[in-house]
Amino acid sequence: MRFAWALAVLLIVHLALASWSGHAQDPLPQLAMVAVQCAAVWMVFLRFRRSPPLIKMPWLLLALAALMQVLWAITNLLTTIVGDKGGYLTAIGVVISGLYMIPAMFMLARSFAQHEPRAVIVLDLILSCLVAVLLYQLVTQLLSGPLASDPNSVLVVIYHADAVDFSLAAMAILRMLGARSFRWRYFYYAASTYLLVNAIVAYVYNRIELRGLPWWAGSMVDIPYVMLIMVLMRQPPRLLRAYHPPLGVSQTIASFAPIMMSLMILMLGISVSRISFIPGVMAAGVSVVFYGLRVAIIQSRHLDMQRAVDLSTWRLEQQVGRDPLTGIANRAMLDTRLREALESGRKTGHYCSVLMIDIDFFKQYNDTLGHIAGDACLVRVAGALSSIQVRANDLVARYGGEEFAIVLDNTPADAAQDVAHRLITSIERLEIAHPNCPLGHVTVSIGIATQTQETSMDPTIILDEADRALYRAKSKGRNRLETADAAAPCPSSAQARFDTQGDAIP
Repeated sequence: MRFAWALAVLLIVHLALASWSGHAQDPLPQLAMVAVQCAAVWMVFLRFRRSPPLIKMPWLLLALAALMQVLWAITNLLTTIVGDKGGYLTAIGVVISGLYMIPAMFMLARSFAQHEPRAVIVLDLILSCLVAVLLYQLVTQLLSGPLASDPNSVLVVIYHADAVDFSLAAMAILRMLGARSFRWRYFYYAASTYLLVNAIVAYVYNRIELRGLPWWAGSMVDIPYVMLIMVLMRQPPRLLRAYHPPLGVSQTIASFAPIMMSLMILMLGISVSRISFIPGVMAAGVSVVFYGLRVAIIQSRHLDMQRAVDLSTWRLEQQVGRDPLTGIANRAMLDTRLREALESGRKTGHYCSVLMIDIDFFKQYNDTLGHIAGDACLVRVAGALSSIQVRANDLVARYGGEEFAIVLDNTPADAAQDVAHRLITSIERLEIAHPNCPLGHVTVSIGIATQTQETSMDPTIILDEADRALYRAKSKGRNRLETADAAAPCPSSAQARFDTQGDAIP
């Protein structure tokens, strides 16, 4: 509240000094105007200090934009005090006044995303500085060069200033309408208020200045800064909190924002080309090339992010379809892969085979050695089974408990039996001690079912056939394999030894 009263007193003093001196450009009224501008810059700086890290930079850029106008006012004050015979100090003041567009364009064109590519930030900064170079080239040649004697030169500068001012204001309003976060809407609300009022005041002030400034004209310059201070001191409008733009609108506006910077450079480049052809054309070309680079960098970044998302999705899908203990596929992935293999076999005639595998006497193993040892046994057996899987389309899965299943794509019955023999041998070679097993170490029994033309597309049917074959293998002595047709069991030497044991099925 005290600050508001101090500001009101400062405005009255400014107006009184201008009225007393009878001229808007006397030193004392200009000092009062600089004080009002500094107050606005200080208010924006305070907002910068209180804001969260992500939105600090935009507030700082807004403060810099306002500070450029302060420097313009100080340059005018120096011109009044020391004089400006060559007109160069006036031209510098105009350029400094126009330089406010660099931080303004930078804060309106950038997305300020946490992972925004640094190359994009550098390109935006270069484009913003290119605007300053073009503006300096245009203003110095029109106001202090051979063209300064032409009355239309001042009008050209004014028209360009109007185009830039109102373009920035329009862009700030668009960004406000596209901001989905209230903090960002509030920032763009403050920025658009300042830029729009500044554009209107500059439009009127510049035309009044052509005819000679009246004593009260300096107070017009205070208006955008007073409006900015009022926005920062008062509570935001309720509509600003209630407004929530659709996602599509927000994304479209955010994507359109960088175009404004290139358009401004293109416009200034065309104007400069009428005075100095080669620099103007080069600047226009640079704006197009840099915008193309910006789009290419962002698109490349989006493609990289999409590939990362796809990879993460694939890994998640793999993890979801994995057994948490053994790390191999679970029952859900088994059903999916088996259905795919059956459909492929039906279409191509290259049929698949299914192996159902059970650890012999596993209940006794758990009862004797404990469940922790049982889990370790399951992990080692799963690893041995997976080591036989050499093709990408084959699948080793935990069916449940101590049972495993293997889907062998494009594998006939004889090849499936060869794989089963190798699995039996591989598990034996692990030599996992098993006190309750006749051989003294862990063994497995395997049932095999091979797809035929008549096999149903329902995975449970062929799994049931393999499971019945597994039951026969266990009933005939374990540590052996059986096929689903049961026509000709294929015992190995180890299986023959087990057949003499005549063990009962638990």
